[in-house]
This record gives sequence, C-alpha cells and structure tokens, in this order.
Amino acid sequence: MIRLVKVVGDSMSPTLSGGDYIVTIKPRLLQSGFIYVVNHSDLGQIVKRLERIEDGRYYFAGDNPKSTPDAVIGPVPRERIAGYAILAISNLGVKKLTKHSKDPKV
Repeated sequence: MIRLVKVVGDSMSPTLSGGDYIVTIKPRLLQSGFIYVVNHSDLGQIVKRLERIEDGRYYFAGDNPKSTPDAVIGPVPRERIAGYAILAISNLGVKKLTKHSKDPKV
C-alpha cells in the first residue's frame, strides 16, 4: 500500500523538514540507513532512519543531532514499522530518498 505522510518537526533535518511529505510503501526487507515511518508505542507516528538491527530489534534515530536519540526511542518491534520512505516532496520539488548513514560500516 502506498501512503502519503506529512513530516512534523525537524528531527530529520537536513534530509527532511517539517511540512515536507514522504511517499511510503509497505516495507518487505528492512535495511539500516533508510527512512521509515514507525508507529511508536509512546511517541506516536514518527519518521526516523533505521540506525541498526541487533538481535531482531530495530533502532531508529533522526538525522538532526538534536533529535531524540535511539536510546530514548528504544528498540522497536517489527510490527510497529509502518512504511518505507521512497520519495520526499517539498517546496523545492520531489526527490528520491536513498540510503544514508553516519557510520560507514552500516
């Protein structure tokens, strides 16, 4: 299923800004470095980058250094990951979202 999700806040800056929209699809395979929509049990719907996968647990963080850290977000169960972001739509146009990582080993 394809969904359009509005980005709220600046946690994904500079990649995404508040007011941007992302086009998501249902994820089949989860990979570190890509952006996902998560239905977090405490934080609600969040848009974050998958930082790492450890022992079947998924850890997310924003691109902005001031974003909520993955230690606060905590491990996310697979069933809470709602969408994989493929496109971003902003006032500058449409761009394809690709893998990104601060850690070259991911």
